[in-house]
Amino acid sequence: MLKIVLVGRPNVGKSTLFNRLVRSDKAIVNNQPGVTRDRKYGQGTLVDLNFTLIDTAGINDAFKEKVENESKAQTLLALEDSDIVIFVIDGRVGVLPVEKMYAKSLIKADKPTIILVNKSEGTRGGLGLSESVSLGFEDVIPFSAEHGEGLSDLYDCLKEKIEYQNRKIDENNGLNIHEKKSSIRIGIIGRPNTGKSTLINKIIGQKRLVTGVEAGITRDAIEVLWNYNNELISIIDTAGLRKKAKVINILEKDMVNDTLRTIKYSDICILLIDASKGIDKQDLTIARMIIGEGRGLIIGANMWDKVLDKNIIKDEIINKLKISLSQIKKISIVFISGLQNQGIEKLFEMVLDIKKRLNIRISTGKLNRWLAPIIENNPPPLFKGKKNNIRYITQVNVKPPTFAVFMSSPDNLQNSYKRFLAASIMEDFNLYGLPVRIMYRKGNNPYIEQ
Repeated sequence: MLKIVLVGRPNVGKSTLFNRLVRSDKAIVNNQPGVTRDRKYGQGTLVDLNFTLIDTAGINDAFKEKVENESKAQTLLALEDSDIVIFVIDGRVGVLPVEKMYAKSLIKADKPTIILVNKSEGTRGGLGLSESVSLGFEDVIPFSAEHGEGLSDLYDCLKEKIEYQNRKIDENNGLNIHEKKSSIRIGIIGRPNTGKSTLINKIIGQKRLVTGVEAGITRDAIEVLWNYNNELISIIDTAGLRKKAKVINILEKDMVNDTLRTIKYSDICILLIDASKGIDKQDLTIARMIIGEGRGLIIGANMWDKVLDKNIIKDEIINKLKISLSQIKKISIVFISGLQNQGIEKLFEMVLDIKKRLNIRISTGKLNRWLAPIIENNPPPLFKGKKNNIRYITQVNVKPPTFAVFMSSPDNLQNSYKRFLAASIMEDFNLYGLPVRIMYRKGNNPYIEQ
């Protein structure tokens, strides 16, 4: 599958076009320039055309800040990695000097290029259209990413270029990594500036994500594919989650929603905390979100190299987790340094272990043989002087392991006994660290004829 990259100045509509072609709101869109800072990949579709689409940071002629320089580097890497370029220009503004310079570099790169004059609703893009013709490219299309105007022209142009590129590619090259399906999705979650992007860069062995000392550099959720021990793992970097009261502007709300979607669609979430600051209330709130979605949870105590009193801090973190997240027994925690590349091997050993246990299936027979002595030795408390009989248990789902218990009066079963059963099943079937779910239903054994 061919790769198409979107390039252009900040705020010309690249992310709006990206969302339209991948048919999702995967890229955050905001009127503020420079929202996109990393490369974002998605599977694009236009009628019968299928391709890998890459959104990039805006090209600016004033790359003075470190973040901007790294964003520029990410854009250049995406350009190198692409087969076709869509150069997006704001039709209302016209062609600026930085775009003329970039057009020259595209000509030198000898990449099939389409000039998309965006924001050309009606006759509004006339200035940009007339000036774009002078850039030296054959294909110049008036377009509106917001309203979908010009899609048919884009389709005709892309179809021609894709067919041409496909003729040049050896069919035996196989799938690129962005076309393969990952075996597991891992969300890297946490407060701002806990080292999430730095950790991912160290894991994959390249500077794939923009990093810096400033909090809030990551805005979009960025997915990176990585091979680990012959397993293709999807690692998703996310924007930092601040306290709800501090999230005030629309852009940050979009960033938060993007992170929450990542939690929802991940298999395992690594909650990254700044170990030098211990674990605070916001970290625990995020952990409860992850547990509530039924995701596997690993606490990554990052920046461990900066901690002086390691034993004291370690005990404080473990005890706080034990008290505040008592519903999850023996939460997986690893002490790491993303910057120093410490503890990463152990982290992924935990990931694969949790993946295996998230998918565990326990036979109905084995569960009921386990249940019989449990309720014989510790029967449910009486309710109004009557027995509350537990008759049967079965597993109904995985990721997380979910069980259904059939009994005479589930509404009257005390929470203390529910906690006892949950703790017992975690201990006896090695489900520690997982958000095990048990549903209580009224009824007899459904597999026995009454």
